[in-house]
Amino acid sequence: MERWIWLSSIPHIGPVTQKKLLAVFGSPERVYHASPAELQEVKGISQRAREAILASRSLEKPKRLLEHVHQKEIWLLPRDDPLYPYYAKDVPESPVLLYYKGLIQPQFPSVAIVGSRTCSNHAKFATEELSYKLASLGIPVISGLAKGVDQYAHVACLANRGRPIAFVAHGVDDCYPKEHRSLFEAIIDQGAVISQYPPGTAPKPKQFIQRNALISAWSSHVVIMEAEVKSGAMTTAHFAEKQARKVFALQNKDSQSPDGINHLLSKGVRPYVSATSFISGLE
Repeated sequence: MERWIWLSSIPHIGPVTQKKLLAVFGSPERVYHASPAELQEVKGISQRAREAILASRSLEKPKRLLEHVHQKEIWLLPRDDPLYPYYAKDVPESPVLLYYKGLIQPQFPSVAIVGSRTCSNHAKFATEELSYKLASLGIPVISGLAKGVDQYAHVACLANRGRPIAFVAHGVDDCYPKEHRSLFEAIIDQGAVISQYPPGTAPKPKQFIQRNALISAWSSHVVIMEAEVKSGAMTTAHFAEKQARKVFALQNKDSQSPDGINHLLSKGVRPYVSATSFISGLE
């Protein structure tokens, strides 16, 4: 497992390059031991990346990190693990290694519910209704542990003994926002909190964008309950379209920020009408 950690943490190498290396060499072990000549033969990898691979050949830090995650009761999910959803692992934005707390039970379909941190009562009700009903069917509800729609989706899923999955933009050894600590722990008890970042990683703006890409990658359907044009929910919708997910947007006359939803609907995104009609169309 140390070499999975090593491969996922090489400077200047992201998920796309990580997967290119695995496609050629077959395993992190073989990437680790690849010669300069062998690395030179890999197409689509920059000289900077090759130099980074050669310069980072040490397992000292990965071994220390592995000890740390064991102490923190954090699990590692490499892309060759059967628990890594088949429909997520080849998405360009999906890393080759994830960290998580809780229990992962991949299932298709799975539904992401995202939206504004400050949403209307109509969006709140729609979120809670859909999440509660999905939980009753054993369908995973995926969101991002943020305030507002994310929070309502997680809480409703938990209330009906569902299996929530929360993707976070920091290490899973901590909770952000801090006031969601009890929700964070409850999700771990019934579902899973997942991150591509090792423990000790603090949240940064860029990491929330990558978090949104993973929310979409792990979902078959993405429901945008409310969103401003420039928002995390809209970023998730962008990734969902790019990743060929089925995207829905709630039509909401009470919304204080309708521009994002109107933009999505104008592009041909499916309107979300009700939990009943949405669930009847799940495949």
